[in-house]
Amino acid sequence: MIKQIQNQKSKIKIKELLLITLLGFGILSLGFPAQAVAPTVRIKDIAHVLEARENQLMGFGLVVGLKGTGDTSQTGFTMQALTNLLSKMGVVPQGVDFKSKNVAAVIVTTDLPPFVKKGQPLDVVVSAVGDANSLMGGTLLVTTLQGVDDQVYAVAQGPVSVASLGDKPEITPYKKRQMNTGKIPGGALVEKEVPVSLGGQGQLTIVLDQPDFTTANRMAESIRKINIEAVAKDPASVVIPFYEGENAVELVAKVENLQVVPDMIAKIIIDEKTGTVVMGENVRIAPVAVTYGELDIKVGPVDYYSEGGNLYGSLSSEKGDYITSRTTADIATPKKQIVMLGGNASLGELVRVLNTLGAGPQDLIAIIQAMKKAGAILAEVEVI
Repeated sequence: MIKQIQNQKSKIKIKELLLITLLGFGILSLGFPAQAVAPTVRIKDIAHVLEARENQLMGFGLVVGLKGTGDTSQTGFTMQALTNLLSKMGVVPQGVDFKSKNVAAVIVTTDLPPFVKKGQPLDVVVSAVGDANSLMGGTLLVTTLQGVDDQVYAVAQGPVSVASLGDKPEITPYKKRQMNTGKIPGGALVEKEVPVSLGGQGQLTIVLDQPDFTTANRMAESIRKINIEAVAKDPASVVIPFYEGENAVELVAKVENLQVVPDMIAKIIIDEKTGTVVMGENVRIAPVAVTYGELDIKVGPVDYYSEGGNLYGSLSSEKGDYITSRTTADIATPKKQIVMLGGNASLGELVRVLNTLGAGPQDLIAIIQAMKKAGAILAEVEVI
């Protein structure tokens, strides 16, 4: 707080002191941007046709060619699977003990997109089931991939690619790298198509990836502007009547390329493990005062008063001459830093100011959580 002035002649000193303090904090003019406006996007970028959905596939297989990093003899199902495979190939294992560590039992998964045809490749993910240490250098043997109906829709095979930056086990980040999960780009071939019926039951349903009442209503309005009937059934779907003889592909192509402005909710995502904070510009802060460590945070209009004359004008009140200013700093002792923001300040402005003052991610997370508990943050806070 600005100390009261005992003499009108000291007005100039007050101006100098205030200016020096603002410059000392380095936040006199940060040039905060205006509130961000949601971008205009195509419907196909935020929604999809209900009937055109993906299907998940899964299969059990074996990865061979490992350099002693496969399953041990304690993994019985690996020995059983290998025995069955060799028996089908005309090789009858003589020993009963499974001593090889060059084989690993794995689960293979992938997503089957709509409208794919026979012979098209799919990327697959290979994950160890047993106690294998690494799948690096291994090759997946022929593995059938089934859907929830137990029908085979694809077959996978190929060398497993495991993310690695080299053999440096002595460095901590490399120790934490996941080595018993890998990928095979284009490692599966589609063997059976999933039938998709567009316009089934006389309608097309457009489903929003992020359900929202406002966005669904805007989408329906955008569709009606091109003389196509559309009704927002709920926050997640827009229904379009489909008449016999219509071309479903042409209708979907017209709709999915329409422009719409999606509505965005005010939300903050916090990852305490990594110190990551993600927020939108719609997040607003109610008037509040927070003390954290060496920081004092005050959100709201700040009034400066002096006994003598006004520093910048001729305003007056019962309290004396004063100025009202939305500022980002205040006079403080050298050991205490005070942050002040206008009553309509965004959280983005607060974060930029705190970063300028040297506050770290963990400090920011603690401040945000405290302000949320006090009801000062007008947004949803999600901790992951």
